[in-house]
Amino acid sequence: MTQNRSLLLRNKSLMLALLTGISILASCHKGPDALSADNEVTAAERRRRQQPPTTTPTDSTTTTTPTTGGTAVTFTEVPFSNTDLINPGRGVEQWHNANEVNVPTEGVNTTRTDMYYRFSWVQFEGATQGSYNFSTFDNIINGAISRKQKFSFGIMTLNPDGGGTSYGGGSSYYPQYLHDLMQSESVKDFLKNGVWVPNYNSQNYYNRLLALHQAINAHLESGSYNGVRYKDVINYIDIRGYGSWGEWHHGSLISNMSEFPAGAMPTAASLKKIVDAHLLGFPNYRLVAMIAGFDAGSTYIPLFYSPAEVAYYLLTARNNAGEIGWRRDQWGATDSYISGLLENNTASYNGVALKTLIMNKWKNAPIVGEPPSWNDNNFAALESQIRLYHATSFGNGNYGTAINSTISTNVRAASKAAGYRIKITNAEAPGTITRGAAFATKATWVNVGLAPAYDNWDVVFELQNSSGTAVWSGTSSLKLKLFQPSSSGTAITDNFTVPTTVAAGTYKLVVRVKDPVNYRSNMLLAINGKNADNSYTILGSVAVK
Repeated sequence: MTQNRSLLLRNKSLMLALLTGISILASCHKGPDALSADNEVTAAERRRRQQPPTTTPTDSTTTTTPTTGGTAVTFTEVPFSNTDLINPGRGVEQWHNANEVNVPTEGVNTTRTDMYYRFSWVQFEGATQGSYNFSTFDNIINGAISRKQKFSFGIMTLNPDGGGTSYGGGSSYYPQYLHDLMQSESVKDFLKNGVWVPNYNSQNYYNRLLALHQAINAHLESGSYNGVRYKDVINYIDIRGYGSWGEWHHGSLISNMSEFPAGAMPTAASLKKIVDAHLLGFPNYRLVAMIAGFDAGSTYIPLFYSPAEVAYYLLTARNNAGEIGWRRDQWGATDSYISGLLENNTASYNGVALKTLIMNKWKNAPIVGEPPSWNDNNFAALESQIRLYHATSFGNGNYGTAINSTISTNVRAASKAAGYRIKITNAEAPGTITRGAAFATKATWVNVGLAPAYDNWDVVFELQNSSGTAVWSGTSSLKLKLFQPSSSGTAITDNFTVPTTVAAGTYKLVVRVKDPVNYRSNMLLAINGKNADNSYTILGSVAVK
């Protein structure tokens, strides 16, 4: 495990071939772009693309005030300039064992609400087929559970830095039995720079990749730690299985895909099957794609290869958890090819511009990733990138340099901008409730953040006694999963009945946002008046008769 982590922390530069007489050095994660011009988008161009401005959000919104005939209350927003609200599923996440920048406060090492980790195939399966061992995985996910974190991960099948296991004169991240199977085929896996590269067209490769994912999925469905089910802890899973570090390019191994042996150049059908190995292998877990998979010839970089058909599939396929999000492993880098993969992508398929799908993906699936393992101008562009793409999280590690005060400031600003920021503007509820009779509450909700929440959340109203114990609770019809950012509020009316089993008396009516499986901490709302138990008071005194 130590070896694997150290490999991931190394600076992995991508050497590209001469293309139309121009030598390009791209850094899909690992080194500065030699020809990178200013990658910032002008205000006029941003307006033309109808992208949201990269300004700090204001503390005012347009709202519709509900009326019920009950007692009305108004909430004031926590100013955006205040210390960031640390909420589950947004902002910086722990990257492997790294939590390098103090967020939100300098000098305070705040535990992150989420953790990300990458594994190799051979950390799950040994040299013989089906010899699965989950001890390394369990050790990592159990640590996340002990910190109350949700856990995300990816699985690499190729690492140009070497490591993993070794056979046949080279190192490999996939098991020897699979190598033997591919060597028995007419088109074989091949050795490049001392590293074994899979034959992505091999049916054996697809079958065993799917089997690996199904075995891990079964482990997630059945496993637990300290009473917490693994399946309640998973945040997202990367779609890897292709390219160097699973990033859907072959940097540090080749300079041009034409270097692949005859018959080994992956077909569109084979690449879609690699996607399917994730969709079918992890049917109920949220997935994210690597952005090099969107290339479709848009960047003209010869070590990227993902046809438009495949890019479209990544952008439109879904499993039971919903659409596939995307992962950028170079947050803060300003290399021009990155915008060519994303907002400046020129490719289309079935009459649909890929960039439209890419730039709207945040509405239904998360945008995540990590820094590039090298320092681009102290990550000055990081916040603007988070805002442009509506990112929800990024890893708090792999910065590739000693952290200085400027980097810390830029990372904290980007983390504060990321993800959702939900508030109540006003609410109403009756001051007197009759047991056994229906009563109504109304509240106006608004998301003033960059992205929705992607987890399930319950809005729960409670009547609490003088000791703060809930004697009754009711769940709102409002579902905050995919509750979209807006400049106007959404008024929600809920009808409840307090049963006659609740003792008559005077209570406090509060609202809280809860994880339905009670794993996550309560969501903090961007309003003043938070109680010690992370609830918010609607009425301080309600007579129950």
